[in-house]
Amino acid sequence: MSSGSLFASWRVTIHASTIALGCSDIEGGDGDFLMSKPYRLCVVELSDICKRRDPSKPNVLVARTQMDLDTRFEFLQRSRKREWFSDHIHRLRVDLSGDEEFSDATKSRDALRLLVDDLSRQGYTVNRDTRVWQVYVVELNPRDVENPGLGYIYVGETCKAPEVRLQEHLTMKRNRRGRLFSPVVAKYGIRLRPELAPTERYFCSEASKAAETKWAEHLRELGYVVEGGH
Repeated sequence: MSSGSLFASWRVTIHASTIALGCSDIEGGDGDFLMSKPYRLCVVELSDICKRRDPSKPNVLVARTQMDLDTRFEFLQRSRKREWFSDHIHRLRVDLSGDEEFSDATKSRDALRLLVDDLSRQGYTVNRDTRVWQVYVVELNPRDVENPGLGYIYVGETCKAPEVRLQEHLTMKRNRRGRLFSPVVAKYGIRLRPELAPTERYFCSEASKAAETKWAEHLRELGYVVEGGH
């Protein structure tokens, strides 16, 4: 097989909780032959191309293929086309790839998204997605609160730096979908209160939102007047 017969195309798939760089049939050989081959999911462990989300879990490339996994891995190692992962290929992770085959391209894409989500929730850094969520607390001005208790605060969650998130509130930032700020923080926000926030980090938005709700209730029980937390 000549190098001219090898080609690659990549697309970025963005969905609710993860950013998955989907591999779109990076194969070589006769096109008709490949069309008859089932799809597999392939996970390749990479050296640390970016900071690990969990220090114990490596960077990984997650993609679809119509080759068998060993051939696919050898192809990635030999390919002359330079990709973002080209100098970081470490080993094939058969244990993470699974052995299911998909005759339908749509089902294989759905399975790819599910695998990316699952590995991301476990703390793997998948296809360079380094997002990690945390709960943050903002001190609010209690001027309009009759009895602020131990303090008037806002509890939120974010995958951004809390300092960046606070500025989005205070400057009333918006995007195409609408506002990115809480009106109460925009009106009463003073400063971050990191000593009131939990230290845990979360690998998906759902876990972070659940922690946000739980932490807001915890602070209410301590005697704070809490906004947000939902």
